[in-house]
Amino acid sequence: MLERRLSRTLRFRKPRRQMGFLRSKKAFAIPVTYLILFVSLIALISVTYTFAVARISARANLIKVSVAKQNMQALDDTVHSVAWSFGASSVVYMDDCGGAFRVAANAKQLALSLVDEEAVNAVLFNSSVGEASYELEASEFDDLGLYIRGNEKAIINKTSFTMTQMYFTMRNNAQSIILRYRPLATATVIGTNDGKPVNLIRVNVINLNSSQSLNLWEKFHLKVVSLDVTTVASQYEFNSSIHSLALKASSDGTSDIVWLPVSSTPEGAIVRVEVIVSNIKLQRVEM
Repeated sequence: MLERRLSRTLRFRKPRRQMGFLRSKKAFAIPVTYLILFVSLIALISVTYTFAVARISARANLIKVSVAKQNMQALDDTVHSVAWSFGASSVVYMDDCGGAFRVAANAKQLALSLVDEEAVNAVLFNSSVGEASYELEASEFDDLGLYIRGNEKAIINKTSFTMTQMYFTMRNNAQSIILRYRPLATATVIGTNDGKPVNLIRVNVINLNSSQSLNLWEKFHLKVVSLDVTTVASQYEFNSSIHSLALKASSDGTSDIVWLPVSSTPEGAIVRVEVIVSNIKLQRVEM
């Protein structure tokens, strides 16, 4: 019996050195585990922080773009409010959007021509009409080609459309908002002369080329002044029936045509054309 007990004791009791080694391995594993958890936590915090900073930055850029759009829309509304009233003026506040506001008085060369298939090919207007722009800070948002107001057509013939062209484009390797104006053409019958219907074609043009050339940052005020409204008239007589005339607008290498209806008899028609230009001046003022 004594031999059996001694044998069991010897069989199940581990050497002291082996037990100490196992305890030392466990003691070493605990700080390693905590170190791994700590490094993982730091990595997670770093990724979360980087993501949060990127989201905040993107949100800030989006707000700046929104402010620039609001500035340009306010400027456009002010231009329209004074455009056809001689001597009228108004001041608009432009908030800081982090970008550069510019006025280029000699930008956008606009040429207008009245044409038909046979009798008429007349240049009605040929001049720069200017533009305003906001050069925005770098952003991950890409709105290139998006029109805030208006569309890409160089001329319109419906009063339900706006003369404004406000859109995003790329300038100097930066996204920019451009504000410029396109002509509006309308046609109506105003009477008769020697049995021929008298048609009136009106072409309205908003011209910014009397403005100061500006390059502004941060907050500022702009004064929008209607210097004058000028009219250049011409008249064309047709001795045979005619149904429409084409008005062609060319600007910066692009062209569009609108067809205007003409009232006529077999004897022909008389067409009077008036190009009405509102000369607008943009200038900075201190408030």
